[in-house]
Amino acid sequence: MTFADLVLLTKKIAIGIIIFLVPLLIVAGSIWFLHYLLHQNH
Repeated sequence: MTFADLVLLTKKIAIGIIIFLVPLLIVAGSIWFLHYLLHQNH
């Protein structure tokens, strides 16, 4: 394993984490927002 291989592997892992987290944040944000709206009306 060279340094270049490690950098490439790190980038792939980082991209994988971002691809996983972004939809999760969107879903969590949507749920929180709907929850907030529902409780604001009462």
